[in-house]
Amino acid sequence: MRLRGQKVSPFFISLAAVLTVTAAIIIFSVSCAGNKIRFKSAFYFVCYAVKDNAVSAGSVSDAVSSYGGAGYVLEYGNAYYITVSCYYNVQDAQAVCKSLKQRNLDCEVLSVEKDEYILQSPAAKSKTELYTGNLNTLQSVSHMAYECANALDTGEYTQNNAKAVLAGIENTLNGLMKANADNCFSEHLRRLTKKCELLKNGYIYSKDMRKLQIAVADTVINVKLY
Repeated sequence: MRLRGQKVSPFFISLAAVLTVTAAIIIFSVSCAGNKIRFKSAFYFVCYAVKDNAVSAGSVSDAVSSYGGAGYVLEYGNAYYITVSCYYNVQDAQAVCKSLKQRNLDCEVLSVEKDEYILQSPAAKSKTELYTGNLNTLQSVSHMAYECANALDTGEYTQNNAKAVLAGIENTLNGLMKANADNCFSEHLRRLTKKCELLKNGYIYSKDMRKLQIAVADTVINVKLY
């Protein structure tokens, strides 16, 4: 399920993660109009099935994971999508979806494109820079997990390489935790760091990194800024 992936040094990725979490919160271009933050993000999910409740979606997710898909259940627009993989341009997602359909897997592409976030309380306006930095950093982290999954698929990365990337992601998330001790991002970050902790002591498969990638994307898509 790799398309257009390029090999990136795990050391470079880990170093970039530490720099990103420091710099993104402090220095970036902020566009804030009234009660909105303007921040562009685009994710294209290849989904195996869509359910109307979390229970039925969860029963399918294990099956998706068993054949190598992420199996992450993404809640979006009052529906639950069982994801196989995630891409950053629609052409890649459509190509993978077409390939899976040729193998008799009934998939579809969910496109989620955002360019603004509503500030849902007066207090949120004072955190505009912090929140924009969080979104920027999390988007970068999702790319890190994606590239690692691709490299595992092709054999370019060993387990040591994957664990180095995972450590960089965990360090980045921990840095965000310190900057967001008690706000709308806190619970999301705790959930993501827990996923890292569960992964780092075992064998890391590409589907694990894709699942982490989509979990991060889930936060970028669904976080409510208050």
